[in-house]
Amino acid sequence: MTGRMAVVTTAHPWGDPRVFERELAACLEWGVEVHVFVPLAEPPARSGWSAAPGLRIHPLAVPAGRMGRFLLALGIWRAVLRHGPFALVHFHDPELVPAMALLAVLRPESYLLYDIHEDLPLQVASKPYLPAALRAPTARLVTCMLRVARTLFTGFAPATEAIARAWPAAQTRVLHNYPKALFGQACLAPDPHRIIYVGGLSRVRGTLLALAAVRAARRRIPELRLELIGWVMEPEVGAAIRQAEAEGWCVHVPRLGPEALRERAAGAGVGLVTLLPRPNYLEALPTKLFEYMAMGIPVLASDFPLWRRLVEDSGSGLLAAPEPDAVARVLVTLCSDPERLRRHARAGREAYRARYRWEAEAGNLRWHLRRARLA
Repeated sequence: MTGRMAVVTTAHPWGDPRVFERELAACLEWGVEVHVFVPLAEPPARSGWSAAPGLRIHPLAVPAGRMGRFLLALGIWRAVLRHGPFALVHFHDPELVPAMALLAVLRPESYLLYDIHEDLPLQVASKPYLPAALRAPTARLVTCMLRVARTLFTGFAPATEAIARAWPAAQTRVLHNYPKALFGQACLAPDPHRIIYVGGLSRVRGTLLALAAVRAARRRIPELRLELIGWVMEPEVGAAIRQAEAEGWCVHVPRLGPEALRERAAGAGVGLVTLLPRPNYLEALPTKLFEYMAMGIPVLASDFPLWRRLVEDSGSGLLAAPEPDAVARVLVTLCSDPERLRRHARAGREAYRARYRWEAEAGNLRWHLRRARLA
């Protein structure tokens, strides 16, 4: 082993693709002893990378609700101190910033690496559970907190170039959320009657939009069916899914690991990325978009400027305004033309192989480990 590092999260479940399947697994492959602090109700199954001898798991209490998660995040520094010292502490959640700031003061020799998944001020400004009058002042408070983070933390790993602009260039390397080689295996021909959506199921993530669009498209192509693979985030969305299931054209499957996801999704005709135009989504890079490309599934994405460039440059699919009628029209266009689906599938696969693989990103994570004298 070349050294010891900690991976800390209170918001991401065990097995989260970015945190565990990609970044933590890479550190283990490089010979680092990794101590992971994560809420766990029971010990995880030890298979594949999770059976690596250099992995040490420190289960945290599973928090109840947002307040429980916030309180857990505030006190996490004690657990990290107790099991340290660590050459590098890699943390993932914005609510961990206060605790990690304290850790930076108490352990100035540790390399504090902030993995920034989203533009937090924009995210806060879009949160539906925050009263509208509180969103702007909360976003300003968050911006002040992040200014403090810039001075206390050693390294930054934002998920996109747009997020990276807010952080010191000399301490920052972008870590795009691209899928691993698992998704690059041989693919089935697209089935023009199978539509899938992978990820969190909520209104702002486009679940109700997807249901309405498929229901409308079925008036032209009655054989269409929708598979939703992910976790239900809102009661009204769960009710709408159950109604579609009762009508016989929708199936809901809970969150799946990478191997099971690839097996389940193989051969789908269209992969939906129908998020609504909220500020924090306009510059985001949804992992599902690249997973669809890797699996040879043609893409139908919301027509945001950044996503337009990605989809058009890759040739991996089409775009539509994030409205039910517009998405339904494009679905009919795609699903009426099997040869077009095959062309988009081939182009997406080629773009994945050339540009959108995790293996091409891993060096940016290793750059931080070298700075911490771990690799």
